[in-house]
Amino acid sequence: MQKLLMTLGLLSILVGCDALQPPDDGIPRIRSQRDVEAYNATVSGESNKLVCTTERVVGSNIPQFVCMTVAQRDRMAMQAQEDVRQLSDELQNTIGN
Repeated sequence: MQKLLMTLGLLSILVGCDALQPPDDGIPRIRSQRDVEAYNATVSGESNKLVCTTERVVGSNIPQFVCMTVAQRDRMAMQAQEDVRQLSDELQNTIGN
């Protein structure tokens, strides 16, 4: 009887843990470089391929596996350059006046 109760308790804990997992929204979860390579093998365009790095996210000491497509990385780089250019122009206008 005690074994049965222990088994039921363990089973209920496992079911509860499974409920905490994010729902499957049809997007494959990328957790390793092997997953990245498998995904990239299915993508035809170079700009749609994933590039993943291990980064320390602000506010945490635990590194996370961060993935973006080549196109997303290019857009972020271009936006950063534009932001720097805009800030530089504003600084020049402030100093010049």
